[in-house]
Order: sequence, then structure tokens, then C-alpha cells
Amino acid sequence: MNSSIFIWIIYAIWLIVVVYLTVSAISVKQETKGHLLQSFGLMFAIIAAFLLPFLPIFRFLNYAPVNPILSSIGLILCLAGMAFLVWGRQRLGRNWSQTVSIKKEPELVTSGPYRYVRHPIYAGGLAAAFGSAIVCGGAWIFLLVILGAIFLYRVGAEDRLMEQQFPNEYPAYKKRTKALIPFVL
Repeated sequence: MNSSIFIWIIYAIWLIVVVYLTVSAISVKQETKGHLLQSFGLMFAIIAAFLLPFLPIFRFLNYAPVNPILSSIGLILCLAGMAFLVWGRQRLGRNWSQTVSIKKEPELVTSGPYRYVRHPIYAGGLAAAFGSAIVCGGAWIFLLVILGAIFLYRVGAEDRLMEQQFPNEYPAYKKRTKALIPFVL
């Protein structure tokens, strides 16, 4: 199989999921206050990830897939991560937000993928970015690093927010459920 097909598939998967997340955001519950800075921060981080590989110092990260087997593993990891991300998004329903924010009439969701990890959208996004980095290199390596840092920050921020919103239920849920990797982290 031609190695560039794997790259096109990766880009198509991400495009489909970004469109899905954008369209599904229309029907979410209203936030109690806006978080424009968080949204712009994420957008600038993604832009930076795709510009950094063009700097001469980082050109070594621009590579084609090593072989079809490794590319297949990366593609499967990307697909599995995106499936987990979408499952988490679906389960949150109208409670989802692109930013760490307080929603009007919040609900604590602990079913579906939330039985396994507290942050399946971040876990799925990181797995998908890791698979994409295996297949495509370059910008996807930077995206993995940048999203990894952002997502780890957000895990802590969301945990604190949820502890404030659900002081009776969330501590027990947090104690029995790992943040990103079931039984590990």
C-alpha cells in the first residue's frame, strides 16, 4: 500500500472529527461565562504545531511512514483514539464544552467511557495524536507534545472544577476511576 494513503487517511479522520465536534457544539448547554482565551490558546497551539516543522532545526521530524506495518499500527491507534473520544463526547451530550467551564444545570456523567477514565475525550485525543505522529511525523509530533501539555493541565483544572460542582459525588468517582489510562493513570 502506498504510504501517502495512510497520511491522507489520518488527515481525513481528524477533519471529520473536528467538523463533528464543531457541529455538535451548537446544541450544548450554555456556559456561565465565556472562555475566549482558552479557545484562542488551543487554536494558536494547533497552528504552532503545524508551523514548527518548517523551522530548519526541526526538519528531521518531517518523515514519511517507516513501513506499512508501523503505519497500520499508527492508523489503528488513531482510529481507536478517535472512537473513544467520540464515545466520550456522545456520552456527555449537552454537558460538553471545548473549554474548562461551568455549565448551567451541570450533570456528573459516570457511565459509558467515563466508567473507565474520568477524561476519555483527552485520553482518546492523545491516543489519536500518538497514532498520527507515528504515521505522519512532523506537525503531528508537535501536536502530540502540545496537546499532551494542554490536556494534562486541563485534567487537573477539570478535576478541581468538578470537585467544586459535585462535592459529594466527585471525590468518590475520582477515587475509583483513573484520569486517562484505566488502572494506571
